[in-house]
Amino acid sequence: MAPPGGGMGEVSVMTSYPAGLPQGDRTQEIRRTISLPEECRNVFITYSIDTARDMIPFSKFLSDQGFKPAIDIFDNPVRRMDITRWMDSYLNNKSVLIIVVISPKYKEDVEGEGDDEHGLHTKYIHSQIQNEFIRQGSLNFRLVPVLFPSAIKHVPSWLLNTRVYRWPQDTQDLLLRLLREERYITPTLARDLTLTVRPL
Repeated sequence: MAPPGGGMGEVSVMTSYPAGLPQGDRTQEIRRTISLPEECRNVFITYSIDTARDMIPFSKFLSDQGFKPAIDIFDNPVRRMDITRWMDSYLNNKSVLIIVVISPKYKEDVEGEGDDEHGLHTKYIHSQIQNEFIRQGSLNFRLVPVLFPSAIKHVPSWLLNTRVYRWPQDTQDLLLRLLREERYITPTLARDLTLTVRPL
């Protein structure tokens, strides 16, 4: 669907408007159906223990949006196989987006020695995704850093050159990223351009 009025179009994943907002004040939206293949609906969440209680509602939110979050809290395969093999099955699958939940303990886990089993798993995942990032020439194709409310300046330095989403403030932008959609769509240029030359 072409952007309305030839201007820049904005994609929105929210369909409701604030009560009492006049029709003319509503941002023009482009609505389209997004059909992600099943393998693109898988997301892997890496987090530290200080955000563990937030992971179930966060995962439920993602599930409600049609995604399949993988998280060690309730993923049954973890109980049946080696935890490292389970993590690698997601880390090595390039169609899986990786949500990096940033919190004070996350920064401590990835930059310190790791003082618990979960912290060591977090450090292992961090090492794997950082190596992938470096191998790709510092280009981010599938890491989605999400800053949880308890964190302020806890983003690892190598992730600072990519978009960091704040939860829950950037919910719409986060969903668009997971859907692999751009928020702003520039209008297509006309095929024929007219050049006017005026002598000075």
